[in-house]
Amino acid sequence: MASQVENRFKVRRENWLEDHPKFKEIQAYGYYDGRGSLARAVMAVYLDLCESKHWFGVRLHPCESIKIAYITGKRTKKSTMEVVVPLTVDAALTTEEIQNILQEVTHCELESKDEGCETFKVTIGFCEADSTVVYYDFFQGLVPPDPPDEEIEEEVKPKWKRTRHMKAKSS
Repeated sequence: MASQVENRFKVRRENWLEDHPKFKEIQAYGYYDGRGSLARAVMAVYLDLCESKHWFGVRLHPCESIKIAYITGKRTKKSTMEVVVPLTVDAALTTEEIQNILQEVTHCELESKDEGCETFKVTIGFCEADSTVVYYDFFQGLVPPDPPDEEIEEEVKPKWKRTRHMKAKSS
């Protein structure tokens, strides 16, 4: 017979998300009281980065000015820290709202680290109700395109086909 302590920490299908420590941390920020779907989107993006993408040093951060949580982490151990802002797919954003998110999250991140960044990229992770996540990168201002590949393509020479010429039958 299981003790009460074991039953208290038993994870069931119905409560696994709400009982997760990170989900409780997300709710503790107080930003998602009436927006449960957005809190679940933050949790889905967090789990996607940790479990599917295998990012390193994934952490949640509050941004008080826009009342949203964002996530930081590294794609590889040696890469630079990246910022991901989770949103739901039904969020209809204007360019001004996207610009505001970029500025406020950049401001929050720079305050917490006290480091300067020349160019700052924010990735917005749009989460669907079935926990599908699509990531889009947004930059402050204009960013030059990547340089073209330096590989020289070999010229493709046409291959001569050998064809059999049919002789016309004479009747």
